[in-house]
Amino acid sequence: MNALKRKNGEILTISMIFIAIAITVFIFVLAIFMSHINTILYNFKIDMYTLNKSAVISINKGRTSIDDFSYNSFIYKEEFVKELKRNYDLDENLENKNKLISNVEIVEYEVYEENKRDSYSKKRCDGRTVHTVVQIKIKPIILANFLEDIFTFTIHEDVALNSMIMDKK
Repeated sequence: MNALKRKNGEILTISMIFIAIAITVFIFVLAIFMSHINTILYNFKIDMYTLNKSAVISINKGRTSIDDFSYNSFIYKEEFVKELKRNYDLDENLENKNKLISNVEIVEYEVYEENKRDSYSKKRCDGRTVHTVVQIKIKPIILANFLEDIFTFTIHEDVALNSMIMDKK
């Protein structure tokens, strides 16, 4: 009887060790993936800022003063979307199921006047601002079908137009 208890105890101990190792490996893989996602989100936010500035500059090239700028948000958005598709290899619906960023949806894209309340952060704008809110879906590397809707993130970026410096050469 003692030998049977000792054998069951050893089996239980070995099982617990294997379960602990499996949980540790799973948590480690999840931590690495979340770190990678944070890097992707940070880089995407920086790209949003850069793409918005690029849209403003390309639409207003040749103008010498910010007072002469065109502030048509539709034209800025077209340029923004064009560059977004090119940078992230997205199709016309802003999707690419084969890439890590599988879907991009532009939730808000507006040019705010001074003192207008930002609909996302609820703060007032200091000056004329290009306001962008984008929702991106990142394809999970594990359990993709189960976790697909969990890895959807909203990113907000504002570009203050009065801080832009235009050099005419």
